[in-house]
Amino acid sequence: MIELTALREAIDVALSAGMPELKTVEAFSAPQPGVALPAVFHALTGMQPGVDPGDGRCGVLATFKAVLVVQGEGSQASLEAATLAARLTVLLRKQFWGLAFVEGASNVQASAIDPVPMASPSTAWRVQWEQLMYLGDPQWPWPDEPPGSIVYGFSPDTGTGHAADYRSAEDMA
Repeated sequence: MIELTALREAIDVALSAGMPELKTVEAFSAPQPGVALPAVFHALTGMQPGVDPGDGRCGVLATFKAVLVVQGEGSQASLEAATLAARLTVLLRKQFWGLAFVEGASNVQASAIDPVPMASPSTAWRVQWEQLMYLGDPQWPWPDEPPGSIVYGFSPDTGTGHAADYRSAEDMA
């Protein structure tokens, strides 16, 4: 889907710009030995039914995961990884990546990962969040009406004898 590609690219850009100390920002991949650290690897990990926007698009509640990996082990590396996870948590607050089909991130959670999914000595944290997305194209199955063909009346001035009290949508703008 085009939306998922646009979202992946927008997340890459936002993470790179918002956390410039990251040497690697990669989507939909697992941490690999030899990659430049500190690094973040992010992925869409699940989708479930979301709110139906009522316009023909599919509302999906998506779950995302980011793994932040830093070089080394011990208290200093743990603090660095936790700090990066906290910064990502702040970056995710109300984050919609500049895309009209995505609502703000919610339900952000972070935790340390043990063991770290890399061969070299490293420390990692996982950050998970949810976002409501609207996938597909809006649909309007009814014919478009010419201007002035839809009119509104306000109670009690409606019904028989009140035709002059009705206003078109254009008059209300």
